[in-house]
Amino acid sequence: METLENTPPEALTACELWRTHELVAHLTAGAIEISLNLEAALEGLPIPVTRSFEEREAPYREIADQRLRNELLASLERVSRVLHAILVEDPDAVVPWNGRSMVVATFVTHLRSELALHRWDLRGDDEIGFTLLSQPELTAHAVTVLGTVLVDQTVQWTKPAGSLIVGTLDAPSVVVSQDFNGRQLVFGDDDSDPTIVADTAARLLLLWGRMPNDPRRVSAPGGPSVLAELRALLSGY
Repeated sequence: METLENTPPEALTACELWRTHELVAHLTAGAIEISLNLEAALEGLPIPVTRSFEEREAPYREIADQRLRNELLASLERVSRVLHAILVEDPDAVVPWNGRSMVVATFVTHLRSELALHRWDLRGDDEIGFTLLSQPELTAHAVTVLGTVLVDQTVQWTKPAGSLIVGTLDAPSVVVSQDFNGRQLVFGDDDSDPTIVADTAARLLLLWGRMPNDPRRVSAPGGPSVLAELRALLSGY
């Protein structure tokens, strides 16, 4: 919210074709969608079908910007309340979400990830963003919860070995792999040399289809073609 205070609604963001206004609409609609799901679960009602991004975001894009920013704050407070209520009642609660089962506690990390990433989309590289994006649980969420969602299943895969290894200092590597189960993200072991190396925050940006403003934060021991393939496969979510 502090970053938004210094960002005009028409300013472009790192999300292609999104201004700040569209980004705020996305965050607001996402928090509301999670709230509707969890409120129904808490009250024992049928869980509503998860709407598409376009369906749930379109009405918010039409709202005047200051009102939309107020709606964002209200939506975050709303989703925080219902998350607290359902996790107090059942810390291991699971709900249907977008055609899959979702552990409710993971919504907390997902919202933190969204806010950290979209803050970077507004502000770019800075010390606060580095601290937020370096939190290991955000990378763990991207790998273990989202996994296949972050990897483009349609783009051509050309690497014969079937995996790309993204390493960082003092943390497990992340492997983009392809096998009979399809494409996925998994944590790797320490025995394989990374084909891409980045600091912790830059690696999370890569996993979400982004690239840090300072390209020197990423290196490509495997060569430029490997980096190109990785960026194509992790094309954004």
